Amino acid sequence: MRLTDRLSNYIEDREYKIIIKENFLNIVNYDEIVDFSLHKISVRIKNKLILVEGTKLVISKMLEREVLITGNISNLSIN
Repeated sequence: MRLTDRLSNYIEDREYKIIIKENFLNIVNYDEIVDFSLHKISVRIKNKLILVEGTKLVISKMLEREVLITGNISNLSIN
């Protein structure tokens, strides 16, 4: 990666982040929420699919490029 690309990513904050805490998951700079239910939420980031599984899953906060998922999260996979 060139220095100008790194600088641009830093300034524009285009890199995605997944923050995992007890009973919530925060995804920053996602592209699309593909599917959601009480047991499974799928989120697309670039060419990856983030699959969150558990019980009582809720999208608690949804901004333009950020989503907060709460509930009893039992599994997280990135494909």
